[in-house]
Amino acid sequence: MARLAIRCSCGQMTGEIIDAQQSQRCVCFCSDCQAYAQTLGYYTELEPGGGTEVLQITPSQLRIYRGRDQLTCLRLSERGLYRWYTHCCQTPIANTIHADIPFVGVVSACYQIEGDNEEEIGPVRWYVQGQDARSTPTANKVHARFPLRLMVITAVKGLWARLLGKHRPNVFFDREGRPRGLIHHVEQSAPSSRRKQPLP
Repeated sequence: MARLAIRCSCGQMTGEIIDAQQSQRCVCFCSDCQAYAQTLGYYTELEPGGGTEVLQITPSQLRIYRGRDQLTCLRLSERGLYRWYTHCCQTPIANTIHADIPFVGVVSACYQIEGDNEEEIGPVRWYVQGQDARSTPTANKVHARFPLRLMVITAVKGLWARLLGKHRPNVFFDREGRPRGLIHHVEQSAPSSRRKQPLP
């Protein structure tokens, strides 16, 4: 059973992913993920072309041992993903859809896959939304959009996880389905005041 440690940049929030070998490792080049990175100033965490690596897991696989009170959230639109980060150092943590949907996309800014974990978890399997890449991605087999096969795999896994009750416990939502912490709405076109360096 692979266990993968997560932490924010300053260390005030720590936790881990359990059964990490059951995750799905992807890189997304969509404009929303790039806007999220731009807002938080985490360009250095992006793949060439502006891709964000995400580890797709269920809420029941995620544990926060310290600093859960540091979690806060932004949405790029009223119906957009809940994009979680830490208030203390603005480290991107994860993306979620809804309390009842057993999906968490943990952002690579808070984890490092290496050694035994890399062997168990494996390489990135999917590169998606290449149509929005800022430059030509260096990875092979970058899909222009979200491929149908991945959509089916994600939907089947999500349905099965829901039937097994793996949408709980959920560190991001309470039992009534309300997000924990503040939610900020950010216009995608708004310039970032925390720009660190240009996107790759």
